[in-house]
Amino acid sequence: MVPLVVRPARQADELVQLLRRSGHHPLCCPLLETRAGSELHQLPQLLAKADVVIAVSMHAVNFAHHFLLQTGLTWPHIDYFAVGQASADAFAEVGIQAQSPEDPRSEGLLLLPALQKLTGKRVLILRGNGGRDLIARTLASRGALVHYCATYERHYPELDGNALTHHWQAAGLDSLLITSGELLQRLLELVPSQQQPWLYDRLLVVPSPRVAEQAEAAGFTRIVIAQGASNQALTAALELRKME
Repeated sequence: MVPLVVRPARQADELVQLLRRSGHHPLCCPLLETRAGSELHQLPQLLAKADVVIAVSMHAVNFAHHFLLQTGLTWPHIDYFAVGQASADAFAEVGIQAQSPEDPRSEGLLLLPALQKLTGKRVLILRGNGGRDLIARTLASRGALVHYCATYERHYPELDGNALTHHWQAAGLDSLLITSGELLQRLLELVPSQQQPWLYDRLLVVPSPRVAEQAEAAGFTRIVIAQGASNQALTAALELRKME
């Protein structure tokens, strides 16, 4: 198959290599860049007071860990949670065992037994700039004292959507690997309106039911939900569809 990889460069390179080893012919076009967050300097103070840490993405973990290494600090021995497998894997790579739900969404995380009773607990949420506030609102209603730390920031590079779309069509693009609602929205903004019927007819692989619902509302008709946003999960989902 000829899938489009749009995630940030480092993860995109790893995914492209994995797809090629599986016999696919991926096209790579990172639609998002990630940079160190403006609130990283607050991380040591916030971690020192936290009872629970929640990461909403692997980027949140990676940038936080890099900052701690630079400042000579380590992760404290407290409870860690990850929204999905990709962020749990990022924690595992730095020696932390984080709990994560089978349903890789905020809704799935909030069903974990360990997060039901949090009266007086101080919860630190590692994330990018902006994003959903469902986790914070829900945990606060359960008695938690919640703080955010934006460990990274998203940046969308300027791209020529018309030229890219023609290039993808000429290359025989038949599938899309989209790992977040933000990336899906960026892709929709990039592709010219007259070319969107073509886009909606591509096979779309997404990491969660929430993104699938967003894609269906936009007009996509061939949607596959992977077991999370990891490169392995995305490749496995594409492999299963190829064998059908």
